Amino acid sequence: MDNRDDSVGGINLDDSRKSGKLRDFSAQLAARLQAAPSPLAEPARLAVRIGTSSFLLDMNNAGEIVTAPPVTPVPWTKPWFLGLANVRGRLVGVVDLIRLAGGAPIAAEDALQLVVFNENLKFNVGLLITRAFGLRNIKDLEPLGPVRERSRPWEAKAFRDADGTRLVEIDLHGLTSYEEFTSIGV
Repeated sequence: MDNRDDSVGGINLDDSRKSGKLRDFSAQLAARLQAAPSPLAEPARLAVRIGTSSFLLDMNNAGEIVTAPPVTPVPWTKPWFLGLANVRGRLVGVVDLIRLAGGAPIAAEDALQLVVFNENLKFNVGLLITRAFGLRNIKDLEPLGPVRERSRPWEAKAFRDADGTRLVEIDLHGLTSYEEFTSIGV
């Protein structure tokens, strides 16, 4: 019988291994981006899944991906603003993007990661996602045209990848200028 305690200083080793793998994945993504010839030659996008929908995020605006941290609810805010989380000492607002668009809230089992906005957007915010599933080059995707969904003005264009997956590009600049997104109070 093994009586070892799998925690160190109150930190569960399984959790630290998971966050280590996520850090490794983020480091690999950063290395691949730096190895790319130039942003103009290789328009890479981060492919993410939120629930059952797939999206693309411009790597210049998506700062980092972390395991979904504990979120502290903030009273008197809209339901899509889930609260605040500490990401390495940075206080970040956590947003359920699908709920902002009028959809059902993201299920707890689907809220696994947080994509924190790059500091150049000047918003300490992160989007709760199910998972990141790699980089996509826009040149390798079949364009399906602009998205014209009134409840989602931040959605720019739709694409289809080689596997037939429909991916919608999210304009994070457009999202941060959307009046509803900047007005979290009820």
